Amino acid sequence: FGTPNAWIIACLVFLIGVTIRHYFNSIHARKGRPNWTWAVTVILFIAIAWLSSAPGFDGDVEQAEAVPLTRYEMRFAQAEGFEQAHEIVQGRCAMCHARAPAWDGLRWAPKGVLLETRADVARNARAIYLQAGVSHAMPPANITDIPQEDRALLTAWYRAGQ
Repeated sequence: FGTPNAWIIACLVFLIGVTIRHYFNSIHARKGRPNWTWAVTVILFIAIAWLSSAPGFDGDVEQAEAVPLTRYEMRFAQAEGFEQAHEIVQGRCAMCHARAPAWDGLRWAPKGVLLETRADVARNARAIYLQAGVSHAMPPANITDIPQEDRALLTAWYRAGQ
């Protein structure tokens, strides 16, 4: 459910159920063993695994910056403390949460959360607040060493935009 491809994945899971059910219905009706259904099931499963970790199709940074802000994004972009919050996110989060992450081993942004542009930061204000401000879950093991003062600034910015 955490991917833009969730609806496709749900459809493929349904089809896996169909192929497995067809196999067992054929056996119980004594109409042979349609072993081809297992190959189809494996192919569908591989497609699900790939889609669940595939990146979204968000274009490049220039395209993202050209899109006007929504009312929701504007609310947080105009909130007090946004400039500092944006700077913190750019310095501590954007290397992984980018359209082309700079962190070794990452091919796309974790969970598809992008934090490169002002709109990206404003769009993900609640997630930033919860993950970096309140729970300290991000970054994992505080790998970018976000000081408590920066976390407090992120929290204050989000609350100012509510």
